Amino acid sequence: MSILGIVHTIIAVIALLFAIAALIKEGIINPFSGTGKIYSILTVIASVTSFGLSKEGGFNPGHGIGILILILLGVAYLLGRQASRKRGLLLIQVLCMTLTLFLSLIPAINETLLRVPVGHPLSDGPTSPIVQTCIKVLLGLLVVGLVLQFFKIRQPAK
Repeated sequence: MSILGIVHTIIAVIALLFAIAALIKEGIINPFSGTGKIYSILTVIASVTSFGLSKEGGFNPGHGIGILILILLGVAYLLGRQASRKRGLLLIQVLCMTLTLFLSLIPAINETLLRVPVGHPLSDGPTSPIVQTCIKVLLGLLVVGLVLQFFKIRQPAK
């Protein structure tokens, strides 16, 4: 793994921890909360550093995911703080932030399974059955997570 790959991975894992903390603490990843801001900054850095990583050289699907993550973060921030007062905007903001987490996990799963265990990886690439199964499970968790978040949003503030 290159130095850039190691730095990228460390930043991405820390971003993931902040996303989990935000979900536990607030039930959503609010881009304007302390944990949400740190998650967003680290996710931007992780996305940008991913552009310097490519096994095949040139543009690859991971780069496309990075661009999509940056766009989703941009939309979430453009909706601004007023999204918390307008339910429709808040739903879009929550969807955008949650999708950034989901999309970040796709290459994370693929890359982890390509390397673990060392010497005998579980996967040989993104089309490997284990990677595909993990992504399907992740998609199911995304749907369940979004439903739970949307129910949280519908509850009146205490």
